Amino acid sequence: MPIPEKEFLSFFGWNDFFQNQISNYNTSNLIPARIICEERNLYRLQINFNQTLWASVRGKLNFNTESRLDYPAVGDWVLVEIPAQSERGVIHYILDRRTILYRKQIGANADKQILSSNVDKVFITTSANQDLNYRRIERYLAVAYDSGAIPIILLTKTDTFNGDVSNLVYEISNYFIGVSTYALNYESFDSANFLFDLLKPNTTSVFIGSSGVGKSTLINYLIEDDKQTEKIKTQSIRENDGRGRHTTTSRNLYVSRFGGLVIDTPGMRELQLSDHAEGLQTQFVEIKNIIKNCKFNDCQHNTEPNCAIKNALDNGILSIDKWQNYLKLQAEVAFAQRKQNKLLAQQEKKTWKKLSIQVRHKSRFKRGDYE
Repeated sequence: MPIPEKEFLSFFGWNDFFQNQISNYNTSNLIPARIICEERNLYRLQINFNQTLWASVRGKLNFNTESRLDYPAVGDWVLVEIPAQSERGVIHYILDRRTILYRKQIGANADKQILSSNVDKVFITTSANQDLNYRRIERYLAVAYDSGAIPIILLTKTDTFNGDVSNLVYEISNYFIGVSTYALNYESFDSANFLFDLLKPNTTSVFIGSSGVGKSTLINYLIEDDKQTEKIKTQSIRENDGRGRHTTTSRNLYVSRFGGLVIDTPGMRELQLSDHAEGLQTQFVEIKNIIKNCKFNDCQHNTEPNCAIKNALDNGILSIDKWQNYLKLQAEVAFAQRKQNKLLAQQEKKTWKKLSIQVRHKSRFKRGDYE
């Protein structure tokens, strides 16, 4: 059985946070590995610098899952067994995640979908053409802040912008205080020194954004010197609205030319919030601070006297668009939380049902009441 080298573990993001969890498990036949791809309930694991293998989830782990968050995801560290005479591993445990980036599952389901885990930076990629949308960036930032990773705004396809790109970067940086903003296009990849600084070894970054913003083109450049994958397909944007088409269809982790790890994700038509209340408050901290100055603690910001929000809107300190988007996202989070509470109640009922079945089976076995 291949034993991961210390250099490999460190290079792929292993640190004391994960090492300290090992004592909680029986690891005599298990080795740590990082998930680099997920395909239809199979997971590709990096177990050494030049060795990967496909693995499935152990039956017991699969039995105890209650939501999608309980399944492995790209970026996870897992403990895997490699049975003798088998080319496929078995995942026994998922180690606690240091950071987790997720969204609400598309549709009526209240479950969550993991976009990536254990990342240090979240690159919110958005093209500088007519599809540039501040309200969408606010939504992405709320999710990124909630993950525990550092958000970064990355303007792509700046050659399509009709104006001074440096002024656009300044405007966005001034609007999204505290978030670093960078710009690049296909012709400027080699001169984008910030990529070297941000994608250094011992870091993991994930790139998220709408379809057609140039993520796949950028990832192709970042992994160009690596033989780890075939060239990622790319497509042109639609001319009528500047929006793109889906190209990447799964999440994958690669080694970048700068030594840092990068995770590519499929373009998203929509990014629905779940219980991202903490990330929402971080993104709209200025609104939170304004609300503190309202005369009444339960101010509804409608007809109450001395409402700080109404004053900020009247004086132009707070834009009506930003306030309305905050209310929209806040309502979305509240709705998701209500559905999540119902889901948790259903999951708890399901767990007790599983436990009761196990107890009955054990009782029957002890009595000899079995076939």
